[in-house]
Amino acid sequence: MKKYFTTIALMLILGWKFSSNAQSTGANVIKVSPLTFMSGRLAAVHYERQIGKQFTFGIGAAPLFWRPLFGSISYPITEFKNGFSVDPEFRWYAKSDKVMDGFFVGLYGSYIKSNWITELSLDDLLKDRNYDNYDVTQRKITSGIQFGTEKLIGEHFVFDFYTGVGFFKKNTDATNQRTNRIENEATGGPNLRLGFSVGYRF
Repeated sequence: MKKYFTTIALMLILGWKFSSNAQSTGANVIKVSPLTFMSGRLAAVHYERQIGKQFTFGIGAAPLFWRPLFGSISYPITEFKNGFSVDPEFRWYAKSDKVMDGFFVGLYGSYIKSNWITELSLDDLLKDRNYDNYDVTQRKITSGIQFGTEKLIGEHFVFDFYTGVGFFKKNTDATNQRTNRIENEATGGPNLRLGFSVGYRF
């Protein structure tokens, strides 16, 4: 889990550093990704900033309004409470005269924290124990490489398509409401990134 936090922290620090040194004439884009409903987000809002002739730094954020589609098998969601996400990324555009308007490759990261209540854990069910309620907190860290194309249509409208691969790590803490005993589950594996966003360039 630490290496995933480190990767995202470095992306945020470098993005802030480059952005603070960027020319005031650097392009900016505000984008909305509509396919984030699978992770509980109505739509993630992203800000992308030009930090050089061919490079950009972006950051996305969104609250979680409902349960993620893939929460936890061991602690299925009975009542979703709240959550949020932060998604930094770096991009290198292949043509220096068309930054934010052409093919790109780069790095992406994601941090999603969500909270819910479950009335039945898989462990209780398999061991035929009394069913207890649990307060569950899950943290998911993802990082990897991506590529795609961002197309400027007209003077301001932007269409952005991206895909990529990486790895994720999920850490789930479940607190038994009756005994206050905390159970922990850690999982991880490959991650496929695929989506699009639309936005406004200024």
